[in-house]
Amino acid sequence: MTVWNKILLTFLIFSWSNVSQAQSVVYYPFNSVLGISSNPSKTVWLDVKLQTNSYFSSLSTDISPEFTVKKTPKSLTYLGFGAKLNYLNLIENNNILEGYFINFGVRVMPFEKYKRVQIAFEISPYAGRNFDIGVFRSNLGIGYNFSK
Repeated sequence: MTVWNKILLTFLIFSWSNVSQAQSVVYYPFNSVLGISSNPSKTVWLDVKLQTNSYFSSLSTDISPEFTVKKTPKSLTYLGFGAKLNYLNLIENNNILEGYFINFGVRVMPFEKYKRVQIAFEISPYAGRNFDIGVFRSNLGIGYNFSK
């Protein structure tokens, strides 16, 4: 295991311990992605996205720290960056890292009576780890924030 893989694995373990106390979940049905966040109500928070549409062909996970840029009673605008990891890559090519991305997102609380229900939209430029491929990703989903 290379030094970078060890650093990423340490970051993943640390991140997972923080995310295991999730304060928010978002499901993006068009992309089959489940997002788990530490607490989007704070200025800095951690977001982890897991693929839910495959058994073992891809165990892709996006991990990113997010920074709240603007917060109003009805919306939350944030920006973040992170890494896409695939644990099966360790078996195949001894490198867990798949690529890098930048997130720009908005979570809207449209219902006055149910302020914890959120509609989430993200755009995210993505590049492979060798910067040989690039994709402009977008996510639209519905979430629930457990924290106040």
